Amino acid sequence: MKTLNIVVTLVFVALMVATISCSSIDSQEQRTSSDSQSNSGVLQVARQVVEALKAKDGKKLASLVHPEKGVRFSPGAYVDVTSDVVFSRAQIETFWTDERIYTWGFADGTGDSINMTPSQYSREYIMSRDFLSPSSINVNSDRAAGNTTNNANLIYPNGTRVEYYIEPTIRNGVPDLDWAALRLVFERSGNSWFLIAVIHDEWTT
Repeated sequence: MKTLNIVVTLVFVALMVATISCSSIDSQEQRTSSDSQSNSGVLQVARQVVEALKAKDGKKLASLVHPEKGVRFSPGAYVDVTSDVVFSRAQIETFWTDERIYTWGFADGTGDSINMTPSQYSREYIMSRDFLSPSSINVNSDRAAGNTTNNANLIYPNGTRVEYYIEPTIRNGVPDLDWAALRLVFERSGNSWFLIAVIHDEWTT
């Protein structure tokens, strides 16, 4: 009788362990599926942002910008909330026709003020490379690693970063310092993703 009770107990424990394992696997698969779907959504919006930037389509870009927070532009990997410029949706609509000169922050390496029109800034500090043809696109996993501190994850703890990365040129078997990255930060509101930051990153001396 004791032997039978032990066998029954062991079978019961085995069933419980199997049930818990299956539940854990199912839960993990659901999270993976959810993350995949979420990444798919933000990647689609990121692509639209880069296309609008390349086409200089202010109206399209404005529709993708956060309606309340606007979008912050950082000329380097380090996001400076005191000096980086923040544009509203309305300002983004006229981004490429606005002839006013803004101070966008300070250049890495020299510390000089970046005084440019939005169109000039876009050419030098946003679409400085063809980011529609990147080497890789990374979500919350920045590949670019230069000599400037990347603090985007600290400044935007609730944001999702999509990095368009262009690998360095290999010369005589050695990577050059000509890599570049365009880092876009999004926040979700309801069922939509909205752009809240545009970060430029490259090697500086």
